Amino acid sequence: MTKQIVVIGVVIALFGAYLFSLSSVTVLSEFDVIPVNSFITYYADVQTLPLPMANYRLELLNTNQGPEFIDGIETRGDVIDLYVFDDENYRIFKGCGGERGGDESCTDWEPIIQELKLTGTYKRMLPEIENVTVVVWNHNMEETVENSISIRLESNYSGIANILVIIGLLVFYIGASRKEEKIVNKRRKERKE
Repeated sequence: MTKQIVVIGVVIALFGAYLFSLSSVTVLSEFDVIPVNSFITYYADVQTLPLPMANYRLELLNTNQGPEFIDGIETRGDVIDLYVFDDENYRIFKGCGGERGGDESCTDWEPIIQELKLTGTYKRMLPEIENVTVVVWNHNMEETVENSISIRLESNYSGIANILVIIGLLVFYIGASRKEEKIVNKRRKERKE
């Protein structure tokens, strides 16, 4: 019976760990050096969800060098423009070279998220879309920018998964400690005889 309890505890803990691994999934993770006066486009396909029944939130995390103090003087850090597009608006943006002028169609592109002169760490929840297109633009004419971007699917199951791991470990511990009690009881019986 104690071996069964130990096995049940291990199975519950492993299921909790598996559920936890599926509750937070990185869809895109990139580190790039953005050349002067140019942009890099990142694509993330979020159509396939690891847990179909889960309610996932899409999270964007972008990091570059923020302002800092060097010898008492504040530096401005690396500055970028960040855009998140759906497919149709990205086609217009790209066709117009990222500019809002000239042809009449070039005034029609609208990003889902637009953050201009962004520096440091930027974290934002994204709306539910199947294909995420992120544009990171370095407008600096003299310096490149080191940029890190990550898009993750986060679900509410991570808390449940943690609880399952803890319960599984407790059941495992209870099963393992009961086995020790039986050995102690046998030794007591042998001493009495």
